[in-house]
Amino acid sequence: MKILMVDDDSDDRLLALVAFKELNMAHSIDFVLDGEELMEYLHSRIETKSELPDLVLLDLNMSKKDGRVALKEIKTDPRLKHLEIIIFSTSTSEKDKMYAMEQGAKKYIVKPHEYNELLEVFSSICEDLVEKPGWRYSMRRQDPTIRRQA
Repeated sequence: MKILMVDDDSDDRLLALVAFKELNMAHSIDFVLDGEELMEYLHSRIETKSELPDLVLLDLNMSKKDGRVALKEIKTDPRLKHLEIIIFSTSTSEKDKMYAMEQGAKKYIVKPHEYNELLEVFSSICEDLVEKPGWRYSMRRQDPTIRRQA
């Protein structure tokens, strides 16, 4: 699973990286700092015919270009509108949630305060995603105590 996280908070990015690594559910995770970098990243992937992310975790409140603007741009671009976008923000505003869902976000998740809650949220996100018909990755977790024979 290829995940792209858009967040300007370095602590949140680090916690996400550690959590996905602990869950052993993401094949790769990339990070960009704001909506401007997000759009540059996505357009460069299209131009080079590189694989787009399976999931975008998008914060709302960022400098330069915030998540609201970026979400609208993605969902109005025919090359990008199919992307799975989950809003992952500290905002508890109903207005933000309604806007995000109206613009095509799959889910709106308020960032949890506890690490164990973060693990549960990320695990649930990944499990929901792989239940989609035609999903290309297996989510079987490998037992780290088993070594492969050469």
